[in-house]
Amino acid sequence: MEEFGWRGVAQPLLQRHMAPLWAGALIGATWGLWHLPAFFLSSTVFADWNFLAFFVGNVVLAVLVTPLFNQTQGSLLWPMLFHWQLINPFWPDAQPWDTAMLVAVAIIVVWWNCDTLFRREGAVTEVIPAGQHSGD
Repeated sequence: MEEFGWRGVAQPLLQRHMAPLWAGALIGATWGLWHLPAFFLSSTVFADWNFLAFFVGNVVLAVLVTPLFNQTQGSLLWPMLFHWQLINPFWPDAQPWDTAMLVAVAIIVVWWNCDTLFRREGAVTEVIPAGQHSGD
């Protein structure tokens, strides 16, 4: 459900003012800080995790979701599925090894999409993209 806010509202609004890469990184930093209180609650899974690895991972994941969001003209389906798959056991504990792997993947994705990630042209800037309004 978080993706309604992160990608559905924040991403298009930020992309009105900055390149998609920076909008994604800002969302990732905010996303990471959003979860910070959970690291202080002993009854949550976050209590045993490394916050720095989690924070960097959030920034990297938000950058990875940015091309998905823009390539699908603002569809929330792929960002939601991407976010949902992070709950699967392959990503169990926000450790530095999985964060390092995601950074490597993000470097490749940013390089591959550099023509769209560093320019605002073509980025989704409408909160409800055209063609997705009811009645269209």
